[in-house]
Amino acid sequence: MLIKEETVSPHELIVQVGDEVRWTNQRTTPAWVYFYKDSLDELACERGFSYFWGMEEFAKVEPHQSVSVCFALVDVVSYRIQREATVLRGSTAGEGGSETIPVSMHGSILIEEPPPQRR
Repeated sequence: MLIKEETVSPHELIVQVGDEVRWTNQRTTPAWVYFYKDSLDELACERGFSYFWGMEEFAKVEPHQSVSVCFALVDVVSYRIQREATVLRGSTAGEGGSETIPVSMHGSILIEEPPPQRR
């Protein structure tokens, strides 16, 4: 998947279990890839992603660099690409915390079973 200044292409992708999905940043500034759910236990491989406080997977992608994942299970996974990192603020004096999510580009990945092997 190509991360461009205003788009990610393609924003929807169909892959098979075990296929590598790679995001390449063609921008001149960093980009952040976030998954909408905890997916660490569903990955067969990953390069560049971190588990953030048990809340979500994310990766910072430097200009002209890439990150990737391989999914181990059939699923539909949604993600977002951001120009800036999400900012989390902890709670104080019993008040709830907050987060600031920058403008995002959204997409999804459909992970299917591989076709049966022929004998």
